Amino acid sequence: MGFQYNTVRKGVYVDGHERADVVNYRNEVFLPQWTEYQRQMVVFKEDGIWEKPSILREGEKPLVLVTHDESTFNANDGKRKMWMLNGKQPIRPKTRGKGIMVSGFLIPGGILRVTDHVSDKELDHSGQWPKDSEGRCVREAMQLLEYGKDNYWNGNKMVNQTMNIAVPIFQYAFPACQALFAFDNASNHCSFVENTLVASKVNLNPGGQQPHMCDGFIHSKGRPQTMNFPLHHPDWALCGKQKGAEQILRERDLWHKRRSDGFKFRLQCSTTGGCRGCKEEGNCCMRTVLAAEPDFQAQKGRLEEELLSVHQCIIFYAKFHCELNFIQRFWCGTKFYSRENCQYTLEALRETVPAALHSISTATINRHYHHYMCTLDSY
Repeated sequence: MGFQYNTVRKGVYVDGHERADVVNYRNEVFLPQWTEYQRQMVVFKEDGIWEKPSILREGEKPLVLVTHDESTFNANDGKRKMWMLNGKQPIRPKTRGKGIMVSGFLIPGGILRVTDHVSDKELDHSGQWPKDSEGRCVREAMQLLEYGKDNYWNGNKMVNQTMNIAVPIFQYAFPACQALFAFDNASNHCSFVENTLVASKVNLNPGGQQPHMCDGFIHSKGRPQTMNFPLHHPDWALCGKQKGAEQILRERDLWHKRRSDGFKFRLQCSTTGGCRGCKEEGNCCMRTVLAAEPDFQAQKGRLEEELLSVHQCIIFYAKFHCELNFIQRFWCGTKFYSRENCQYTLEALRETVPAALHSISTATINRHYHHYMCTLDSY
C-alpha cells in the first residue's frame, strides 16, 4: 500500500529541486549568469596557485569565485560511531549544548585569507584594517559567533562581515581581480534596507507599522510616485503618512482594473505565511500586483547593493541546491574533526572549531570545487 516501517526523525527534509519556481530560477536566471561569469574565472590548482583565464574581453577583470555559507558546532556533538564493549554505552549529555556558528567564505584555493608572510603592520598601515575583539588584524574571512537568546546571526551581521572583512581581504589578496560572491537564497542574504520598495511590507490602509519607502516609478505613465503623503496634504490626518496599497494602486490605475471582473481584491491571498494562495499567473491580490510592477521588481537586497557599489559581482544559488555549493563538503570535514575531538565543554569547543577549520587542506578544498563543477555541468 506504499507504507514503509521506518524511524521517525526530528528533522523534516523537503526536496524542492523540481518545484516550478525553483526550476525556472535555475534554468532562466542562475545557469545563464553562471555561464557568463565562468568564462572570466581564474583557474586554481591544488596547491592554491592560480592562473588567469586565457581570453578576456576589453575592460574585463579575472573573476575569483568566493562562496559563502554558515554552519554550527555544538559542545555536546561528539562521535556518532565508536568501538564499545558489549553491553556498554558511554554516558553523554542529553542536549546538544551551547554552540558556535561559523560564517565563512571559501575560494577554490582554500579559505579566503591573507597569506602568513604579510605582517599585521603591512595590513594596517592606514589604521583602517578590520580587527578582532583582542585588537589583532583579521586575516581570514571566517567569523565565529557564540549564539544564544540575545545573540544571533542576522542580515546586518551578514552584510557587515561581507563588506568589512571579506571584501578588504579579497582586495588585498587579489588586487587585480574581481570577486564573484556566491550566496544561498536565504532571507538573511536577501534582506532589504528599511526604505526599499517591498510589496510584502505594504499595508492596505495609510500609516501603521509599514516603513517609509523610497519613491517608486510608474512606468505605464512615465513619472515617479511618492510612497508618502505630502506634509501639507489637505486631509491633516494623512500628512506625512505612508500610502497604503489601495492608494498606490489607484495612482497606478491598477485598482479598478482588478475589481471590474468581480474578483474579491484582497491585500494578500492568505493571511498566514505570505501569499501562498496566489494564482500561478499572478495578478490575484494587491501585494502580488505591486510586486510585479517594474520598480518593485528592480529593487535589490542590501547585500547585493553594497557589493555592486564596490564593483564586485554577486550571484545567488538556486533554492534547495546545496549540492552546488562546494563549501558544504568543507563543513563535512570540519564537523568530522570537531566530533572526533569533542570534549563536551564550551571552553574546549572554542579551541576545537578554529582547529577544525584549518584541518582541511587546500588540495581537498580544490577537489571539492571540481566535484561541484561536475555537478553544475550536469544541470
